[in-house]
Amino acid sequence: MTGKVVAIGIDGPNSALLDEWLAQGLMPNLASIAARGVCGNVTHTKRFRNERCWDAFLAGRDVGGTGSAFVPQSYVYFNESLQREDRYEPFFALGDARRVCVFDFPATISSQVNGIQIAGWGSELNAVRAVSQPAPLMAEIVARHGADPKLVDVVNVRDAMTGEVEKSYVLPSLYDRPAVLEFGDRLRESVRRRTEICLDLLGRGEWDLFMALFPEGHSANHMLWHLERPHPLTPPEGSDQALKDMFQEIDRGIGRIVDAVSPEQNVVVFTIDHTGVNNMDVPGMALLPELLYRWCFNGRAALAEGDASRPVQAIRTDFHRHWKHEVWALRTPHGEGVLLSPGALEAQGDPLSWSPAAWYRTCWPQMRAFALPSVGDGYVRLNVKGREGSGLVEADEFARTLDALTALLAQTSNPRTGLPLVKRVLRMREMPFESPDIPPDLVVCWDDDAPADGLDCPQLGRIGPLPYFRSGGHVSHGSAVHNIWMACGPQVPGGGKPRSGLLEDIPATLLDLIGVELPATMSGRSLLR
Repeated sequence: MTGKVVAIGIDGPNSALLDEWLAQGLMPNLASIAARGVCGNVTHTKRFRNERCWDAFLAGRDVGGTGSAFVPQSYVYFNESLQREDRYEPFFALGDARRVCVFDFPATISSQVNGIQIAGWGSELNAVRAVSQPAPLMAEIVARHGADPKLVDVVNVRDAMTGEVEKSYVLPSLYDRPAVLEFGDRLRESVRRRTEICLDLLGRGEWDLFMALFPEGHSANHMLWHLERPHPLTPPEGSDQALKDMFQEIDRGIGRIVDAVSPEQNVVVFTIDHTGVNNMDVPGMALLPELLYRWCFNGRAALAEGDASRPVQAIRTDFHRHWKHEVWALRTPHGEGVLLSPGALEAQGDPLSWSPAAWYRTCWPQMRAFALPSVGDGYVRLNVKGREGSGLVEADEFARTLDALTALLAQTSNPRTGLPLVKRVLRMREMPFESPDIPPDLVVCWDDDAPADGLDCPQLGRIGPLPYFRSGGHVSHGSAVHNIWMACGPQVPGGGKPRSGLLEDIPATLLDLIGVELPATMSGRSLLR
């Protein structure tokens, strides 16, 4: 095949909901693309929640990894930036052979792209930098179309590797309904501005490959899920269709872009990652680090000390500050003296100031095991002699210590249900010096059948309850992430059977449509062959 392609990604929708809305006729532009061409599903299987789908998509193969790094000598931990990824060139780095325009994918700016690249105008990522190639283009785009509306409330943070200043937008409290609805309004305005930018960029050249992403779907599912779908914080006055409205705005934006596409261009729309109800933010981000602190310091509580001898208190609804400030307010007098405050971390430009696990950072050298900041599944790292700078656990005690922690975790329960809180524990290495690029020694996979805002442990007491952070979260561990794709155009057969495959087949299909031979480094196959 030799053609031209306009590819549009939708980040982080719930695929079942999207299918439901398509069947109800609520997404007419997406339905039209599918009806005129082909459609199907692609999957990507995660071992645990924290693995990044983006790596597999951008590389065109499953590259694995946790998306984070730990420096054992200094106890420095940080999330690796997709915008600085150097393990692979993105699949769209095609050199002079093809003209390429890429708008707002979470990818590095590559010198091997002949055309336009914009990254960080608006992003779902925790921290992002606004960059473009050519360099002045970002400022021109912002001047012409405006900035990402989410950046009304933003903090400056620093990249751990380069020291460069990045921006991190602030999420509203789930308990502040007006603020959450206003956030939904900002997301819809972001979609409208993004659509205008896409139309602008489409008109700036003859593109062999034009790629644009709508990340607003990801942010919407994190923060708007409980307004429409069941969650402990679903308002008693009934549901709100803010989530549906957001995706209908995306559908309208895609419709406008498709209307501007010339007849010789093919259109491909795909979703990436998958979100649903989120019951697991609190265990991974806050309960696990406190549990390990108590385990290391003879039950001494630093945060959210509860009373396991009494019934768990009713869910509160009066948390209106940012989540990190509401959780910090639950520190104990002892915790006041040993934990780093989120304010202190924010003043340092730490992009993880929102994560309670990061508040224990100065304690890590004195702990036999500690929790690394993560979202969803928990990360446990042992403090090993000869590996960590101030190691406490002998190397020959590594396996037995992991066994002891696994047994401890198996005894934890959800105070609201009495059921086990941990579904399984994944061991990332058998010996402490294996697989040095993987930060955790254990990955704790929580049982997410019921919401968890607290933890009971027979030896270490109750932690919580704590406020919820986000109502929408990522797919469960060990599950195939179900994504949707559809395509139409002169090189796309119509009326065929649904064509399904793997996530890495999407970039392979895009290269196939523009007549580029797949490099040996990519494992995907074209879904049109």
